[in-house]
Amino acid sequence: MNGFAHDHTGGITTLSEILRLREELSPDRVFGCYAYATQSGFRTFELGVGEDFWDSTTSRWLFGIDYGRSDPRALEAIADRANAEIRIFDGQYVVDSEGFAPRRDYHAKSMILENSTQHSHGLVLGSGNFSYNGLWRSVEAGASFIALNQAQMNAYVQPVASVFEDHWNGATPLDTILPSYQSRRAELVSNKDENRPDETHAPSKGFWIEAGYVTKNRGDHRPGNQIFAPNGFRDFFGFGAAIGNSTLIGQINFLTEIGPKVVKNYRENDNTMEKLTLPMPEDHGFGVYDGKVLIFEPQGSEFLLRAVEAEEFDLVYGHRLANVQTMGGGRRFGELV
Repeated sequence: MNGFAHDHTGGITTLSEILRLREELSPDRVFGCYAYATQSGFRTFELGVGEDFWDSTTSRWLFGIDYGRSDPRALEAIADRANAEIRIFDGQYVVDSEGFAPRRDYHAKSMILENSTQHSHGLVLGSGNFSYNGLWRSVEAGASFIALNQAQMNAYVQPVASVFEDHWNGATPLDTILPSYQSRRAELVSNKDENRPDETHAPSKGFWIEAGYVTKNRGDHRPGNQIFAPNGFRDFFGFGAAIGNSTLIGQINFLTEIGPKVVKNYRENDNTMEKLTLPMPEDHGFGVYDGKVLIFEPQGSEFLLRAVEAEEFDLVYGHRLANVQTMGGGRRFGELV
C-alpha cells in the first residue's frame, strides 16, 4: 500500500503511480473508471505508457458524460485504439437528459491493473481525473495497492473492483450514444455562442483558439507544439501576407507564466491554413496542448500565452467572448473583450 500526493519535486503524480504499478505488475488487462475524459488526459496517458500499450494490453474504460464534461473527441480517440472498449455510466439516461444532467453523479477516479497469468492485481485511486491536470499538474492525492495473492486481492482491490464490475455490466456502450452525444453537445455550445451579447464594439483584449488534436511534430514520445489556424488568423497577431515565395508570415514573441520568453515562427501552410509554432509545452507548465484552449493576450510587442482545459475556459473567460467563429473541423476561435 502506498499513499501519495502530487509532488513535482519528487516526480510523484497519479500518472507516475500508474506507471510504477505497470512496471511492477506487467499487466495485460486494465480497467479505468473516471468521471470524465479530455484530450489532454488521453495524450498525457499515452505519452506515459507508450503507444505499444494498446497492442499489449486489453483495456476497458468506464467514463461519465455528466454535464457534458467528457470530450467526445477524447472518447473517440481511446475507442479507436487497439483492444480498447468504452462504456458510459448510465449513458443512455444522461445523453437524453437536459444539459446531460445525471440522476446519480459519477465521480470515479480509479484504475485497476491485472496480470492474468500471475494472478496479481494493482489499484490506483484518488482525486485525479483523466485529464492532464488530474493525472499530472493539479494538486491531487490518492493511494495505490499491489495485491500479489488472493488474500491481498480480497482486502485491497476486490471491494473496489466488484462495484465497478457491476457498474460496467449496467453501463451503455459508447458507440450506441456517441453520435447523439456529439451532436447535442455541439448544439449546446453553438447555442451558447449565438446567445452571447454582441460586444464587438468593445476593444479587444486578446484572442483564443481551441487547439484540438496537436500534430506529433516532435515525434511519438513528446507532446506536439504546432497547431493549424484558419486563414486570416494572422490578423490577430498584426501580420500581413507572407512576402515573396517565403511561407514565413512572421515571428511571435511569447511570454508564459512559467519558463523564459521564446520566439516562434508563424507560417503559411499548403492546405490554405496557417501553422502556429508554440513554446515547448513541457517547459512552460502546459504539459500538452491537446484539447486545450489557447489564449493570447497582447503585452506590448509580446503575447502572453495561456492554455486551459475547455471547462475552465468557459468558467473563467465565457463572459468575455466575442466574434466566436467555427472552423471547418469544428474548432472554435474568437476574441476576448
